[in-house]
Amino acid sequence: MAEFESAYAQLLGAEGCVCTASGTTALISSLYVMGVDAGDEVIVSPYTFIATYNAILMNKALPVFADTDPTTWTMDPASIESRITDRTRLILPVHIYGIPCDMDPINAIAKKHNLGVVEDACQAWLAEYKGHKCGTLSDLGCFSFQNSKHIPSGEGGAIVSNSDELVDRCHAFHNCGRGTGTY
Repeated sequence: MAEFESAYAQLLGAEGCVCTASGTTALISSLYVMGVDAGDEVIVSPYTFIATYNAILMNKALPVFADTDPTTWTMDPASIESRITDRTRLILPVHIYGIPCDMDPINAIAKKHNLGVVEDACQAWLAEYKGHKCGTLSDLGCFSFQNSKHIPSGEGGAIVSNSDELVDRCHAFHNCGRGTGTY
C-alpha cells in the first residue's frame, strides 16, 4: 500500500497520498480532517453522485447547493458567495466526467472567507486544470477506484494533498485514530 501511495502522489504531483476503502471514505475522512461537524454547511455542486452528499451528512453537516455551469456541468463559481453564511466551513467542488471545475475563483473565494476546499476528483483521474492535476488544486483531493472508474480495483479510494500535516491527519483518522508522521 505504501508503494502505491507514493507512486500515486508522484503521478498526480502531490506531496502525499492515503489509500482508503472507497471514494466515499476518502470524502468522509477529508471533511472530518477539515473540521466539518454538526451544523456546519458545505457548499457543493448539485450535480454529482450521491456519495458526495452522504459524506457531508455523515459528518453531521448540511449540503448547500451552488449553481451548475450549464456549459461544463461543474460548480459555477459566480454562485458561491451568495451561499456563504456564518456556518459555512468548506467548499466541495466536484470535477464531474473528468471536467475540471474553475478552481482559481473557487480558491480565491475560499481564501477570502477563510474556508477550506476539498476536491471530489473521483471522476477526474489525470484531468488537468492550468497544468495541474485535479485533486491537487486545494487542501485535499479525493479519488475513487470503484468498478466504473478509470482504474478499477473493485473498491478503494485515495486522498491526496500537498500538506504533510493534512496527509498525516487523514492517515490517522482513517487508521482508527493511530497517530502517524507529524500528527
